[in-house]
Amino acid sequence: MSTPSAAPGAGLLITGGRLFDPASGLDGPGDLLTRNGSIVAVGDVTPAGAEEVIDASGLWVLPGLIDLHVHLREPGQEYKETIATGTRAAAAGGFTTVVCEPNTAPPCDTPERVGRVMQIAEHDAIVRVLPKCTITVGQQGAEVTDLAALRSAGAVAASDDGFAVGSAAVMREAFARAKAAGMPLTVHVDGPAMVERDIGLAEELGWPIHFSHVSLAEEAELIARARSHGLPVTGEVTPHHLALSRDDAPSNDANFKMNPPLASAADRAAVRSALAAGVLTVVASDHAPHSSEEKARGYDKAPAGVIGLETTVAVLWTYLVHTGRVTPDVLCRAMTAGPASVLGIVAPALREGAPADLVLFDPERAWVVDPEQFYSKARNCPFAERKLQGRAVITIRSGLIIMREGSIVEPGATA
Repeated sequence: MSTPSAAPGAGLLITGGRLFDPASGLDGPGDLLTRNGSIVAVGDVTPAGAEEVIDASGLWVLPGLIDLHVHLREPGQEYKETIATGTRAAAAGGFTTVVCEPNTAPPCDTPERVGRVMQIAEHDAIVRVLPKCTITVGQQGAEVTDLAALRSAGAVAASDDGFAVGSAAVMREAFARAKAAGMPLTVHVDGPAMVERDIGLAEELGWPIHFSHVSLAEEAELIARARSHGLPVTGEVTPHHLALSRDDAPSNDANFKMNPPLASAADRAAVRSALAAGVLTVVASDHAPHSSEEKARGYDKAPAGVIGLETTVAVLWTYLVHTGRVTPDVLCRAMTAGPASVLGIVAPALREGAPADLVLFDPERAWVVDPEQFYSKARNCPFAERKLQGRAVITIRSGLIIMREGSIVEPGATA
């Protein structure tokens, strides 16, 4: 994976910021020192004189964020987005890891196709890219893929993306294969009935299920009930379903067309409460780029999906934290420890020995969303021209600055 070069042993000292990491129990002023891609000291750090120093006064220092649900479109749909442009959008938004959906063209349903995504990411990505594979061959819902081989090839989870596996027998086989392969299943929600079915399979087969983009009160209630019974069930919610309801969508504006669609204000209140209560443990952007030409076809003919990598954190802070609906603790967990737990990987953290994946965040930074300034190729943003409060100002991956004040630091450049 491409990253900016740095002198061997070079240190990066962040001083005067608010260290905030619920998983590590940190919330207060302090310094943080990185060297050789790792955090080497946290707290009251004495500089050795060789470090680059960042004055983080007024900023929160957070673990690097994980987005569990991103469409990078490459290979096959590069006119919408590429791994290069999508990961730069991620860095601009404060994410250091993205998990990409398998609905490439063709779908990511063989080890060779997983390998191809990883190969492109190694050369073009500026943040860490973890690929998902499909649950069924061609996302057709009929034949379960070789999940063991896909896991060995590097896939971190399986999803049929926007297609539900309609056959209970096929989904039961998918659970059995996933369990044997140690493969997390992340399924797109397709209404309460499908949620209830898959919760039953999780209980029957004894293997976890994660529900993507929960948007309805009844779906959240089913997940809450399952978790209260100790079942291995998790769910995620998107920033657009947390911030908006269908009453906020202008009629016939395709930039508000998404899957699932915006729900009622009551449903929005329910998913907000489920996030605040720890029922929904992940927030993910569901970054779904489409070309301007596609979105201009008219509401009925335009593809569903909105972008979100460059607005997610600001939207959450504006609509949830500044309004007192959700605490910063909950949101930080939902974009660090929450997605890491779904994948079974080590969560980013502000502790000695952890990878130096960090974001410096200004909770008071006011800005107006202008999609024309985005790093993403796409412009299909429902928050265009809205004033938001809160913004990532520096993103650090493996101890190297990859974004500063909205500008990407390209590989080999000086931050």
